[in-house]
Amino acid sequence: MLTRPPFVVRLLAALLVAILSAQGKADDSVIAPQGFFARLLFHSFPSIDILPETSAVTADGFDLPVGPPEGTGFCRSRGFRAHGHLGEDWVIAGGKGQAFGHSVHSVGNGLVVLARDIHADWGNVVVIRHAWIQERRLHFADSLYAHLDRIMVREGQQVRRGQQVGTIGNNHGMYPPHLHFEMHKDLSIGVNHAAASRDLISYWAPTDFIMEHRKLHGGGRNVPTPAAHFLLPTPENPWSFHRFFSHSQKKKRSSKTSHSHHSDASSGTTHHSKKKHHYHKSNSSSSDTHGSQ
Repeated sequence: MLTRPPFVVRLLAALLVAILSAQGKADDSVIAPQGFFARLLFHSFPSIDILPETSAVTADGFDLPVGPPEGTGFCRSRGFRAHGHLGEDWVIAGGKGQAFGHSVHSVGNGLVVLARDIHADWGNVVVIRHAWIQERRLHFADSLYAHLDRIMVREGQQVRRGQQVGTIGNNHGMYPPHLHFEMHKDLSIGVNHAAASRDLISYWAPTDFIMEHRKLHGGGRNVPTPAAHFLLPTPENPWSFHRFFSHSQKKKRSSKTSHSHHSDASSGTTHHSKKKHHYHKSNSSSSDTHGSQ
């Protein structure tokens, strides 16, 4: 049974993080401020057990998550930066807005350990746990695919390299359509950037990792895979105070340049965005398989 931390602890931590957040720069994902107080807050929330220890098929190599294997027709609009943007943003090479509904693929063989709409600044998210053999040792990493319009896999499902896992979205209208893609060395991160150091100790620079692991020996073997325990936003602990403060300046700027207001009207039980974004050009024809909520 999950228990919430004492009210005084949550209130104190919330106020301290809010002060720190108000002085920082906004980002397009849930990035908690660094330091002792951030960790006090986020580690006071209970982790959620997603999947027990199980097995997964080892990877025989890795491809890019859009336009695989080489990312054909796509480009990075934003790259990885330690202590800053901890992933890559992928868009259609032809321009903003045209990526909506395009397919997103698993970068390698693996096990889906998260597939749900967690709202906050992530929206629909898929996390896949990969195992591979290199230099006679077994290694693990998580790949993360965020802001999706549709989720087409479920938690506990085995996927193969290049298999479609979803479609590019806009997090219920919060951002221009793009894929936010990360590679985690630390398997505790999930969607909580405060769970580990915000640098190359805990993260891979995604494209660099893929290019260095294009072909691997020992693929296709079933190996034990660590259980997944993630800290997620919940209705009881939505991380909303952090989102409010860290994005207040961003929202003020965007309100001056846009006449339309987009809110997250998702009920939390579906993986398909019901609101049309002004960047939305066409509907995806792919059908989605809902992950567990």
